[in-house]
Amino acid sequence: MSSRPSRGTKGESPVAAWDPLRELTGLKERLNRLFETALRRGGGSDAGEFSGWAPAVDLREEREAFVLMAEVPGVPKGGIQLRLEGRTLTLEGERPMARESRQAEHLRVERTYGPFSRSVQLPGGVDERRVVARVSQGVLEVRLPKMARGRGNPVRIRVG
Repeated sequence: MSSRPSRGTKGESPVAAWDPLRELTGLKERLNRLFETALRRGGGSDAGEFSGWAPAVDLREEREAFVLMAEVPGVPKGGIQLRLEGRTLTLEGERPMARESRQAEHLRVERTYGPFSRSVQLPGGVDERRVVARVSQGVLEVRLPKMARGRGNPVRIRVG
């Protein structure tokens, strides 16, 4: 039995050999187009529950405070909301696509846009009255001074 592709009989077209790598490449391209379309929509209701992105966060414990650092480049300072409820810190906002980008035909979209929400469990209670948040060079820093026990009442935190 020959491993070469069949040339067919007289009058038939040749049969091409199946190429799994070609199939995978085609699938990858279709998936990339699907994700790019979802991201261009901004992750809103048109794109279902796909939110597009969430900022990367680091949480460290210092002697007197917990410190959360979050990457939020492109998010306007006024577009970040922080809420502390018990030992849960929630970070919400939206990274908008530039107006020029929304009106252009994209050849490639790799950056992510749209709304985001992240919640982080803190290992201990926080003195809600002394929490400080600021943004510098696209990084949000939230200092959460430790307290013997948390109050549990929701608290909004102003980003400065």
